[in-house]
Amino acid sequence: MQSVEHGTGDVRRIAAAQRAAARLADSYQGLPEGISKAMLLDRFERAAPRLGVGDGVVRLVRALVRLTQEQDWTGGRFRPIAWPSNEMLGEELQRSRTVVQGLIRQAVQYGLVHMRDSGNGKRWGYRGDAGEIVEAYGFDLAPLAVRWEEFADLAAARGLDAARRRKLRTRLGELRREIRTVAADAIERDYEGFDWQAAIDQASGRLPRGAELGDLEALEREYAALLAAVDEAWTAARDEENSEPRGQEFRAHKEPTTDPETQRVTYPTFRERVVAERPSQAEGGGALRPSSIHEEAIPLSLVLEAVPELHPHLDDPERAGWEELIAAAYQLTFLLGISLGAWRQARDLLGATRAAVAVATIYARWKGGEIKSSAGGYLRAMCERESTGDLHLLPSLFGLRERRHPRRKPAEPLD
Repeated sequence: MQSVEHGTGDVRRIAAAQRAAARLADSYQGLPEGISKAMLLDRFERAAPRLGVGDGVVRLVRALVRLTQEQDWTGGRFRPIAWPSNEMLGEELQRSRTVVQGLIRQAVQYGLVHMRDSGNGKRWGYRGDAGEIVEAYGFDLAPLAVRWEEFADLAAARGLDAARRRKLRTRLGELRREIRTVAADAIERDYEGFDWQAAIDQASGRLPRGAELGDLEALEREYAALLAAVDEAWTAARDEENSEPRGQEFRAHKEPTTDPETQRVTYPTFRERVVAERPSQAEGGGALRPSSIHEEAIPLSLVLEAVPELHPHLDDPERAGWEELIAAAYQLTFLLGISLGAWRQARDLLGATRAAVAVATIYARWKGGEIKSSAGGYLRAMCERESTGDLHLLPSLFGLRERRHPRRKPAEPLD
């Protein structure tokens, strides 16, 4: 095998890349203890995109490494050398001889292999009785072993990038879903002052496949800004609607329904059902009674007993803790169509634990058919009642438990 930059010449005219690979090969002392050739190959393949190494060269290196034995990588008198012919490599890679020669030159230029040619430019070798290489000329893979730490670092960095990319895609999905939910709710309520349909269109469609990390970060900033604008516009429109003078009846917006017995469930309806009465005034003054999220001690066992609908969403209901319940409640917000804005408001105002209990009670009523739509409006109304100090979740839990386990009526006395 003749080894120079353009495939002509001999070993006395080694190209710069070949000389660099030769220096790496000369510093070879074997792989670190506990590192196998399979681990080396794995790290190299994961690091290859960061090195700019193409798939063809990766496949070539993989084929060469597989021709070596584990003992060849231990250092000392052992060296990882493979001596396949171009024809053999062509059959393995399903490529022509010309393409194989090009891949070999690229592997040398990337400093992955060092060509050790015999005097006549041929590749050959043989092993002893113990499998050790006695003499061989061909592809010296020692540079791969010398660059183990480099490959490991690049592979780890690529793994971090992949994890960050997955996290960003999840975050983008949440932001886009939240934007569509809030904008669709605003359209149903006939809110004005913002182009809700444009926001839905912008948050729809597929994310670009194979997007770079920087592109995903830019998209996250874009959608986060859009969500903030949508939330702000939704809140402003709601406040404006609530500040409008009303007569005896609330203004209701019509909504199609397939259930003739179900009326339009509007936010004012939820106010009537959840907020009920305004807060009572303190004795001797007109100040509102303050509320505290710590006043109400809610046993976890009561929540699990009163809302058995939660059990399928928990790994082990009998051993579930508050953290698992909070995580389950967060997942249920997507099923119920509760926006992230409403969930964040509830979590900040009620605390994570009581917000999870609130979502659980909503889910129970939704499963029971009491809540037909706008579970997010129901949760926001509960938050409003919490701000006035009149939200009590314990009675709701006791009521749900009583429905499933009604108390026995006392036996009537015999005449």
